[in-house]
Amino acid sequence: MANGNFCWERLDSVIRWSNMTINAFGRHIGLARSENLYQIKSGKNGISQNLARRIVDKFPEVSLGWLLSGEGEMFANVGRGHIPYYEADLTSCAALRGEQVEVSSYITMPFAQGCDCALRSYDGAVSSEIMVGSIVFLQKKDTESIIPGQLYVIVTRNFVILRRVRVTLGEDQSRIFLLEPTDAGFDTIEVSESCIERVYKVVGNLKLI
Repeated sequence: MANGNFCWERLDSVIRWSNMTINAFGRHIGLARSENLYQIKSGKNGISQNLARRIVDKFPEVSLGWLLSGEGEMFANVGRGHIPYYEADLTSCAALRGEQVEVSSYITMPFAQGCDCALRSYDGAVSSEIMVGSIVFLQKKDTESIIPGQLYVIVTRNFVILRRVRVTLGEDQSRIFLLEPTDAGFDTIEVSESCIERVYKVVGNLKLI
C-alpha cells in the first residue's frame, strides 16, 4: 500500500475474504465496537495479540503468525506452491472480486510459487495464447505494477476479463488501459485506471487435453 499500512492490508484481506463489512466483522469476532479496526485502517494502531487471536478463534483457516507479522501465508494450512483452485470460469468467479468462495481443491505447481488462485479460462479472445478450458494461475497485482504487453485478468465493476494489457494516456494525462485480444475477430477494450478494481497477472497456464 502507498502509505505502508501493512497491518491494515492484512486485516482488510481477511475482512474481504470473510465477505463482511468492517462493522459486521467486528461484531462477529466479539468486539463491542469496531473503533479499533478503524484505528488500524487509519494507521494509528497495529494488530494486537488479542485482536489476532479473536480473529483466528473465529477463522481458524487464517494464520496467526501471518496476521501479526506478515510472514508466511494468509491461510495456516496452505504451504507455498499450494494454490487455491476454483472450478469456475474466471469471468464469473466471485473470488476474483475478493468475495468468500469455497475452494474446490489445491494445486501444487513449482512454477506457480506466490500465486493467489487458479481458475479456468474459456475466453476465445486469447485462445492463441491460452487454450480454451485451460487452468490459469493468477497473482494479485496493482495497476502500477502492470508490465505492458503481458497477460492480465482485469476486474472492474462491470466485467472480469483476460487480455493482453497496454497503457496509454488520456487527454487529461490519466492512464487508459487497452485490453487487447490475441485472436482476430475481437475488439480492444479501453478502460480508465479509476474503473479497475483488481488486477491479476497470469503467471502460467495448464492445458487440459
